[in-house]
Amino acid sequence: MIRNYFYPPQARFPLLKLDDVAIREVLNSLDPIDYINFSKASKACRILSTVKTSCKVILIFMDFPVFCIYNSTNSDCFIWTGDKEKDGTRKIGTWENKSREVFYKYSENSLNAMQEFKELYVYVRSLMGVEIDYVVLKMDKLGGRCSEIVAWFRSIRQEVSDLTIYGTNQPQEEMQYLLDNLKFKNSSIICLDTIGDLPLEIPNKIEGVRITYGSWITFDYVMRLEISRMAFNSTYLTNQDINMFYKSWMKMQSHQNLEFFEINLMNPEDFVAVCLRDISYEIIPPIPEPLPNYTPMEGSFEVTRIDGLKAYFGVYDGPDPQGIVACMFTWLDKDVVEITLNLKELN
Repeated sequence: MIRNYFYPPQARFPLLKLDDVAIREVLNSLDPIDYINFSKASKACRILSTVKTSCKVILIFMDFPVFCIYNSTNSDCFIWTGDKEKDGTRKIGTWENKSREVFYKYSENSLNAMQEFKELYVYVRSLMGVEIDYVVLKMDKLGGRCSEIVAWFRSIRQEVSDLTIYGTNQPQEEMQYLLDNLKFKNSSIICLDTIGDLPLEIPNKIEGVRITYGSWITFDYVMRLEISRMAFNSTYLTNQDINMFYKSWMKMQSHQNLEFFEINLMNPEDFVAVCLRDISYEIIPPIPEPLPNYTPMEGSFEVTRIDGLKAYFGVYDGPDPQGIVACMFTWLDKDVVEITLNLKELN
């Protein structure tokens, strides 16, 4: 748990002698970590702390876990460490393009660290009514503790917005167990390969999925999914498979609610000749990065579904391990489309 020894001695401020409005203004100016420390100072402070608005948290499960908490103005992280010299140190770091204050907490071993991590979450939830923004599981550093993690989530009875899983050579049954038993409502990013290299059953109720190592993904598997945002890499799908997928969407035979579809290209040089075969399209200037670190490789293509819905196709050089991918999207920001079309008119 958080200790006041993270903070050097300072002059006392008569906060509790202020009126309620002033106290709330002061509390709302605190970052999440200062707020938690204030709540633990006394019973009066604990009662006053209930006026705070909710925060979101990111839970990263590994041998020494990471707990991030943030609101609209502040973002802090606790990182458990086995290095005793780091205990109590703090620094400003950048993660996901956000500046975060990082606190290091020493723990003798990973079991103790995980227990302290869970206790911190339970306390913060009782204090702030937090929402779990997303959960990250680093399977290579969990030592087969999936069932323990699932049991803990069941005990706190809280749904997860987004789930990201990393790992190499993971047992197929453990991966499927997590997908079957962790309740997540928005999206899943699966950046791992399994020992069995067998299909994973992805819940169709989620909004998006990205599978980075998808050698087991087949055309039939993709056609069965009803998810609105899908990205698959390292597959063996051919350009002919991609062409059939595009045609099925255009004829409204499948994936009618599709917003985004990304697939790796085994033969990117044949994208137009094969992937767009027998599809009417209009060439437009390259639409800028649909995702961070994606570089357009050529012009984009505008196509129209039979009900009039437009989609935009493009070939991009993505970051590792994505490589060269084809992206199809129907949810582009209107300003981006208008700017692109204006560029076309200027040409």
